[in-house]
Amino acid sequence: MIIFENVKLGLQSLRFNPLRSVLTLIGIAVGIAAVLYVVILGEITKRSINERLEALGSNVLTIRPHASHFHGIRTAVNVENLTWDDARDIAANSRVITTTVPSYSGSGVIEFEDKNTNSRVTGTTPAYASVNNTQAAEGRFFSELEQVQRARVCLLGASVHQELFGEGTSVGRTVYINSKLFEVIGLLEAKGESWSSPDDQVFVPLTTAQERLYGVDHLGMILAQYSSPDEYEEALFDVETILRRNHRLRADQDNDFRVRRQDFFLSTIQETNIELARFVIIIALVSLIVGGIGIANVMLVSVTQRIREIGIRRAVGANRRMIIAQFLIEASVLGIAGGTLGILGGMVFNKIIIGAELIMPWLWIGYSILICVGIGLAAGLYPALRAAHIDVIEALRYE
Repeated sequence: MIIFENVKLGLQSLRFNPLRSVLTLIGIAVGIAAVLYVVILGEITKRSINERLEALGSNVLTIRPHASHFHGIRTAVNVENLTWDDARDIAANSRVITTTVPSYSGSGVIEFEDKNTNSRVTGTTPAYASVNNTQAAEGRFFSELEQVQRARVCLLGASVHQELFGEGTSVGRTVYINSKLFEVIGLLEAKGESWSSPDDQVFVPLTTAQERLYGVDHLGMILAQYSSPDEYEEALFDVETILRRNHRLRADQDNDFRVRRQDFFLSTIQETNIELARFVIIIALVSLIVGGIGIANVMLVSVTQRIREIGIRRAVGANRRMIIAQFLIEASVLGIAGGTLGILGGMVFNKIIIGAELIMPWLWIGYSILICVGIGLAAGLYPALRAAHIDVIEALRYE
């Protein structure tokens, strides 16, 4: 009963000092809302990254040529040293690498009737679809026979399709790629925005890209899929050993190629987001400290205004512990009220700004309530002790 009475007194103090109380609650609410915003945004980002990782394909190494050097200075031009033989040797001589997918990409102008768009044209093999989790939303991927025949067939990314065909169908139509006629045999599923714009590209057979479009015999990239995540180190060792042997590199020479896990970039983005989240949470904690100072200020003013009330309570039998409990509970009520406002504000803010589904991070909501109670207790401790040590006689004479 005493606790409920003190809670009631705490709510009354909010009503008797509305402006000070609101300003104090805003300080607490902003801090809690900022924390929840970062947590929810982090959860949304985590889900998005996981979706991207699934879309990229699992257990895949990306092998690219290294940049060339001129007089010891790195240039923007890559070495032209990856070949189909490299891809075949890796698949044939590694115990853990199950599939290799050679590819070459270049820029291209895609035309249909009076519309055109610039896009990346990627020549690859049929195995690309399974290794990289690339599915055709309509139509099909090209076949091994079309690869051998250097067929002029292509699959359009979702963005390219939208630019050229809008809501219409593209499968079965013909388009021009760098002024050469191609039949559209498939439309790729949309993968969403990423650092490499996966929807803004066109796929053709690798032989077609090398011989009919760009006149090259080297590769731009090799994808190497290994059987399980535990075999990453062995797969990496096999790739380096085979390519160094094929490229006749001496022991004192650096690799002329780069090998990365395909999820490397997303992992880097995730780590960056974690660091940014920590930074924002620190700022939010500063806001909570400011809110705690506001609670302490409100409680000190409340003690000054209620000296006579404190004296009467002491005179009718309340001991110092009861007075301390009263003001600590009142301070906690302030903290919880601010925290509740911050939680509601954080939920609404995320729904409006991010526009994603409503996510309830119950663990962090619980943490937020505990933090608010802790801030209230810490901020109310000194005012409570000051109230408890007021002389009863002086308090009763106070006007």
